[in-house]
Amino acid sequence: MLDPWVQNLDFSGIKNKMRDPHEGNNWSESTLEFAEQEYRRFLTLCLLEPHLDVVPSRLVDEFWHNHILDTMAYQDDCQKVFGGYLHHYPYLGLGSAAARRDLDAAFSRTVSAYETHFGPYPEDRLAATRCAGHACHVPSACACRVPGTCKNNQVPA
Repeated sequence: MLDPWVQNLDFSGIKNKMRDPHEGNNWSESTLEFAEQEYRRFLTLCLLEPHLDVVPSRLVDEFWHNHILDTMAYQDDCQKVFGGYLHHYPYLGLGSAAARRDLDAAFSRTVSAYETHFGPYPEDRLAATRCAGHACHVPSACACRVPGTCKNNQVPA
C-alpha cells in the first residue's frame, strides 16, 4: 500500500517531459505509468524503511532524476513526504570491488523489503526497459540492475 502523501504527489509535469520526443525521451504511456507506479513505491519504501539504503531500479532512477530536476517541486514534495530532503547518492557501488559488493547487498535488501511491502518484485516488467548508457546496479555484462535487461543504446520500451 502506498503512503497517502506519496499517492497524492503530482507527477504530471514529469510525465509530460518524459513523453516528449523533443526532450529526448519519448517514453510510451505504459512505460510512464509503470515507472510512476514504481517510483511511488520507491518513495514509500524510503519512508517505511528509513535505515535501509533503498536502491532504485534503472527505470525508477530515471524517473527520480526527472523529479529532482524540478528542484522546487522536488524540495516541496520531499518536505511533504519525508519532512526534509531525500538526497540522491549516485556513486554507491563505484570505486572498488568492495563498494560493488555493498551495492549488490543493498539492492538485495531493497528487493526483499519491496516484496515485504508490495509483493513480488516486478523483474519481468523491469526487464522490458532498456539501458541507454546508464550505469545500473546489478552486475551483468551491461551493468544493469536486473540481469538481462540491457539492450545497449536503446530507450525504454
